[in-house]
Amino acid sequence: MSEPLYGVPHDHGPLLGPLSPPLIRSTTSGQPDADTLRAMGAGERPGEFYQRLGHANARAWESVVALHEGADGAVSFASGMAAISGALMAHLKPGDRVLLAEEIYGGTSSFALADLARFGVVVDRFSALDLGGLRAQLARPAQWVVFESPINPTLRVADLGAITGMAKAAGARTLFDTTFAPPPVQQALALGVDLVACSATKFYGGHSDVLAGFVAGRHELLGPVELWRRRTGAVLAPDPAWLLLRSWPTLQLRVAAQQQQAQQLAEGLVAEVRAGRLLAVSYPGLPDHPDRALVARQMRGGGAVLAVELPGGLPGAKRAYDRLRRIARAPSLGGIESLATLPAFTTHAALSPEQRARAGIPDGLLRISVGLEGADALLADLRQALAG
Repeated sequence: MSEPLYGVPHDHGPLLGPLSPPLIRSTTSGQPDADTLRAMGAGERPGEFYQRLGHANARAWESVVALHEGADGAVSFASGMAAISGALMAHLKPGDRVLLAEEIYGGTSSFALADLARFGVVVDRFSALDLGGLRAQLARPAQWVVFESPINPTLRVADLGAITGMAKAAGARTLFDTTFAPPPVQQALALGVDLVACSATKFYGGHSDVLAGFVAGRHELLGPVELWRRRTGAVLAPDPAWLLLRSWPTLQLRVAAQQQQAQQLAEGLVAEVRAGRLLAVSYPGLPDHPDRALVARQMRGGGAVLAVELPGGLPGAKRAYDRLRRIARAPSLGGIESLATLPAFTTHAALSPEQRARAGIPDGLLRISVGLEGADALLADLRQALAG
């Protein structure tokens, strides 16, 4: 194949010259002659041409993503939702059938149910925690199976090997949202997934100052995704691409430290369950997690996000939430600061209470993304919030 117009695996160090990559904001580049202009405009030749068709900063970041994810390449987007919607729209046509997990990010559900259906794609649901139900759904032809793990916001874990194996046997491809546990915590492509999509706003950015996403996988599947991005203009801009390259060298250090503190915090909160101040703590690293065997098989640690269920439903969760002093009350996750959110008001607000219930999300659920403040400080903040 000709050289792709997106980043392919490449390690950008050690470097000679400037150790911080240059930021190039120019939207267009002069060409030496008419033949070059034609070839670049037609997408036959990579390089600097017009920013909507790709640019050096994005390709540099895509190349380290591809290396980290174990992919042929990566296509960057302006947000995580632009990435996951672009991956699907690039490969679907009217009449195709998508199997969408009940337990998935609310924005993905809303897009699939409102927009894929509007364009004539059949969207059927399955539980990522019920392999028998998925097997029954795959008895009818389907083009894609879409799921995530760990699951937002319940932190249950799906069996990647079983789901991808069943889909492949039925002639379907898999699109996996890897946002909650990117490498080094989980290597989804190595576990059989066809394409991964990720909100790089989270751990890849890590500092709550970048909005971005990517799709990674095999060349044969990335080509249509890059064409979709080019036609729709969902390209990642140079400035956030440059910031992502800034965040790249500390990704593994940050995630390792956040994961260690999340483990300690979850263990400390188990005492609050025993005391009756919490109904439940969900964290993949706890020994009583219902999917502990899967965690041990396909993850390296429990990640940096946990969930707690508070007594009193949504009113009880709101009371404790409003008393937080150290943990920020904000959506998103994966940054160096700890964030808490109420999924009923944010990530899954677009779903009805019945839909949330089917996804296993009680109204009293509080999701916590663990930063770098230290487990003791976070535990003290949660305890004082629960005591109010």
